[in-house]
Amino acid sequence: MTQRVGRRRCASWALAALLASVSPARSASFSKSARGTTGAQFLELPASARAAAMGSAQGAAVQGATALDYNPAALAAIEGGDAVFMHAEQFEGISYDSLAAARRFGDAGTLALGLRSLSPGKLDEIDNTGVATGGSLAPRDLALAFGYGRAFGSLELGAAGKYLSSKIEKSASTFAMDLGARRRWGPLALSAGLANAGKGLKFRERSDPLPLTARFGSSYDWKNFLLALDLVAPRGTTPYPALGAEYRGRASEQLAFSVRLGYDGRLSQGRLGGLAGIAFGAGVEAGRLRFDYAAAPYGDLGLTHRLSAGLSWGGTPGSRKVGARAVAAEAADGRNAR
Repeated sequence: MTQRVGRRRCASWALAALLASVSPARSASFSKSARGTTGAQFLELPASARAAAMGSAQGAAVQGATALDYNPAALAAIEGGDAVFMHAEQFEGISYDSLAAARRFGDAGTLALGLRSLSPGKLDEIDNTGVATGGSLAPRDLALAFGYGRAFGSLELGAAGKYLSSKIEKSASTFAMDLGARRRWGPLALSAGLANAGKGLKFRERSDPLPLTARFGSSYDWKNFLLALDLVAPRGTTPYPALGAEYRGRASEQLAFSVRLGYDGRLSQGRLGGLAGIAFGAGVEAGRLRFDYAAAPYGDLGLTHRLSAGLSWGGTPGSRKVGARAVAAEAADGRNAR
């Protein structure tokens, strides 16, 4: 045998689902003793270089099409369209890619599509005695997502559906759903979300539950700084904080730059040894194009690198404003549109 490697109603329903997911009856799944019990763990990896550099504190601070992966409600803030592609080189030759694109349709809301893929390449196949069979395996994980977000005044609501597929020697697939909400009060934003709600991946007789995750986020725009703090409660481990900071400046009307620093509490919980949990990165935005980089140490496993490229359209190139002025301008634009 081979070894197997109407607004209030919507908001109330989303909140009820979120609270039910973390009820005492299920609290055992959200503890230290539950580590390593979930499948599709690639869904917990950062979906963009900007997110990685900010410690994945993206519940309220997420921007652009990446909102599909962190909080679909934030899709409502997109002007025109947005697309982002990320490639990450993990340790031991593991390759991780993410692609998302979103398009706003006026007051009707924003639609988004996304793809995430994780592959370790080919692995030598061994039997249950540890002897090589001469064959090989090509495991991979895949997620296809479709999301929608819409603004109701200062309240944004969103949802996303996912098709998940995982292959080791045999394949398993399932469907999952994300829900999200975000509310803004001037420079302050608060969010709540539930991700990966669905049946587990079943390989033959064994079923691995999905990493169901509750995320409560906050962000604050202060001058040229964006500060973010999330509390994340995933199935499979204990709740942890995520913190991020971003400084944005402009070299010219068409050229902006960003410097980022973050802390991901999920990484500090593991037995990685050495430095883990801290991340840093930078970004450049030239007109409609943007490029981001992030680096994060994974303890004894080494340093990981992520590169993202993004494109926005349907608005004025270089129109992304900096700091609290951006929040006020977006709110004013929304009032004028309505």
